[in-house]
Amino acid sequence: MTTTYIRYYLRKLKAYLAFKTEIVNHQEIIKEMASGGDHSWIYYLMLLMAGLIALLGLLTNSVAVVIGAMLISPLMGPIISSGLAVTIGDLMLARRAFRTIAISVFLTILLTAIITLLSPLKEPTAEILSRVRPNIYDLFVAMFSGIVGAVALCTKRNYLITATGVAVATAVIPPLSVTGYGLGTGQMLLGMGGFLLFFTNFVAIVLTSNLVFFIMGFRSSQVDTHQHSRRTRLMIITGLLSLISIPLIYTLVVDIKKVNTRKRIERVLKNQLNIEKRSRMTSYSYVIQQGKLVVRASVNTTTLIARQAVDKLETELKQDFQSPVDLQLEQVLVASEKVPEQAASLLQNVSLTPPPETSAEISAKVERLVSTARAELNQAFAPFPVADTRLTFSEPGKPLVVTATLQRDYPVSDDERLLLSRQLERALTLPVKLAIAETALLPPLQFNKDKSLSPASIKALAIINQLPGGPAGFRFLIESSSRKNNREVAVLKNYLTQELGLPEPLILQGRSSAKTAATADITLKIVRREKRQ
Repeated sequence: MTTTYIRYYLRKLKAYLAFKTEIVNHQEIIKEMASGGDHSWIYYLMLLMAGLIALLGLLTNSVAVVIGAMLISPLMGPIISSGLAVTIGDLMLARRAFRTIAISVFLTILLTAIITLLSPLKEPTAEILSRVRPNIYDLFVAMFSGIVGAVALCTKRNYLITATGVAVATAVIPPLSVTGYGLGTGQMLLGMGGFLLFFTNFVAIVLTSNLVFFIMGFRSSQVDTHQHSRRTRLMIITGLLSLISIPLIYTLVVDIKKVNTRKRIERVLKNQLNIEKRSRMTSYSYVIQQGKLVVRASVNTTTLIARQAVDKLETELKQDFQSPVDLQLEQVLVASEKVPEQAASLLQNVSLTPPPETSAEISAKVERLVSTARAELNQAFAPFPVADTRLTFSEPGKPLVVTATLQRDYPVSDDERLLLSRQLERALTLPVKLAIAETALLPPLQFNKDKSLSPASIKALAIINQLPGGPAGFRFLIESSSRKNNREVAVLKNYLTQELGLPEPLILQGRSSAKTAATADITLKIVRREKRQ
């Protein structure tokens, strides 16, 4: 009985779709899309202006300007045309549409990268960062938008308004501006994230519009050019969709894990710290450092929370996450709104001088300060290692001296030192005086008997791929103390260019004045390139 009902409703649906497809003028739509495939200079002018407007909106963090760029962008036209070309198998229309899209993408990225390079504003804003981590929901938005755009084109109902809404919903031009921003600032990961969002929108629109066009009766028999089979076209689209779904699902899973982690931390902290008329948690944050969950929380309290209670809370977090946890609790003493008269009379005879701290409490406090300072320094200078972090306590009223050794081949600038000092003062809640000594980043390079690089040296050179902003912002100076090592120098230079992909102009060669052993007289220094004013 159920099968009969299903077949009946399927026949009804098929008849309804057949009736609706009869009102679609297939040849007129194909002709319209084909005639719009060759775009004039007006199209590219509007496209580039939309890209620049989107870039300015991103750099100034203006949502209204970014939306205006979406409305101006004409890129949705060739994208919908490519979906129609895939449906009917029109190779000429497909070539024109995809060629237009490729040129549009290249010109937009190139222009926005050049403008970003010249712009004084280079800090990533919230609008930029929101477009570098696409997830599976962005894919769904693009798919639904593609369906709406294709239906509007076929039925000619509110097409101009609908196409505008589709352009805003899918946002194909701002991600390209983000890609240009990433290239212009040397932040390749941001650029890759922006391009992934554009590519996600592009593939989803082509796929869903292809499905709508097929339902609306568009077939390969309506064109005379040579077509690929329907199965081949379907396999290509499905493969692209599966390919982009992998990183999108991974990003979504990571974001969900972060949200769940925050909720679990918040639940445990509030259960223990939010006590009526005694204490209330005001803020918290967390980071994962070297496999340990570091939780920083701030609480307003009328009486200091005992160390045993803090340790108990830390233990509860460890049991909840089944991993090492370091809880750093900042306690802010506050007064109650009304103090009972009996308590007020007692306070007159009570000494407010706190009891002296025990040696164990002092040791734990110092260890916590050292751990916090070390974590802040490592995070600020990453990937450059920071070793030998020490704290020196001066006389009362004088700043805490933080001394560290940084493995880096160029000195710490005054701006870096000032910003880092302020960052340490916020983290330690103490006035800080920062002293940083620099030492060589890489040890002398070692070579095997066959003059190839040793495994230890290859492992040490891996830090080049982690340089902030990419290797393009640095110069690499090879120094040798002897002319007998020309072969080793050539091997090192070839490894840097072929294996690590460094451009040859960034690699310099010099003579070291240090007298070192014959097996350890080749060094590599990595220094910042000077910015041209």
